[in-house]
Amino acid sequence: SWEFWFGLLEQFKEANGHCRVPISFELDGYRLGRWVSNQRSRRDSLSTEFGQRLNKIGFVWDIVEVAWEEGFNKLLQFKELEGHCQVPESFKLGGYRLGQWVQVQRNVQSGLSSERMQRLDEISFVWDPLADAWEKGFNKLLQFKELEGHCRVPQNYKLNGFNLGTWVSGQRNNQDGISPELRQKLDDIGVPSRMIT
Repeated sequence: SWEFWFGLLEQFKEANGHCRVPISFELDGYRLGRWVSNQRSRRDSLSTEFGQRLNKIGFVWDIVEVAWEEGFNKLLQFKELEGHCQVPESFKLGGYRLGQWVQVQRNVQSGLSSERMQRLDEISFVWDPLADAWEKGFNKLLQFKELEGHCRVPQNYKLNGFNLGTWVSGQRNNQDGISPELRQKLDDIGVPSRMIT
């Protein structure tokens, strides 16, 4: 009966502190995960009483939404600790695979709702780490030019801890990998052509 399954769900919540039952989960041989999934799919046809009782114990109707919010909240914690949202891909926060969650957001960017994209943009989420890193290097080069009046950066030169000489050398060595737009940006600030061709 529904009451029997609801009792199993209450036991699960008491043991785990939540109602997010994995679909393959069994309790005493009963497929509680399947029952929970069935309640979600029958949400519109469940009686008001059953729906209210599930709500009262914190039943999760949209598991995808809850999972996204959990990841976003972990990202907020990371930003609070580190001051940025550049999470390494293998990074875990309290056992949560935050680096993987961040990578998924980048991979499914075109499928994210405008609300989720806006929320990520508001906390300076980095959609393309390589482009972001290139822009940081370029901005350091602009600072160097402002200080020195030219773009001939010595190989081992550091600017505020940033290995600018190495970055410039990387542009020189990766000439085939630099897009025409990025080459133009370097040309526009007077980077000697021998540095990028």
